[in-house]
Amino acid sequence: MLIDNKVLGLFTGRMEFGPRALGSRTILISTCNADINTSVNKRLNRNEFMPFAPVTLKQEASNMYLDFDEQDVNINFMTTCYNCSKTMQEISPAVVHVDNTARPQIIDEYHPNTLYYQILKRYYEKTGIPSLVNTSFNNHEEPIVCTPEDALDSLKKDNIDFIVTDHMLISLK
Repeated sequence: MLIDNKVLGLFTGRMEFGPRALGSRTILISTCNADINTSVNKRLNRNEFMPFAPVTLKQEASNMYLDFDEQDVNINFMTTCYNCSKTMQEISPAVVHVDNTARPQIIDEYHPNTLYYQILKRYYEKTGIPSLVNTSFNNHEEPIVCTPEDALDSLKKDNIDFIVTDHMLISLK
């Protein structure tokens, strides 16, 4: 479904805390189409000043980010900007900012949210693209999705196309 540009709402494990979506309450989208930013931001009632950031497989991070530092603990939290390689600019334009940077979260098989990692890994295996858009699972100016009911409400509002949980995939279409 991600390959078909569908918008996934990931609801798994315990809710995260902090300024970024880190995989438990996350919206995931293909990074291939820069126009997806406009359409998804419209669906979420966000404005154009809210750019998207990627989640990227650690095994490919040095190929995607010119100044990638594996020792930077901030790679776990989407708080450091990196210069994007030409490859990243070409295959993931939805998450490359106008100055050719991105603020990624870098994950590997040791990430505490295995479902999040497995989705990204499977997407990479099928497409050769090691990144997905990762944005918070909420409508603009609303709290992050906390309960299963909140997630279903987001689906009913057409903010997302489907929900993935630890135990099921939910779609209304």
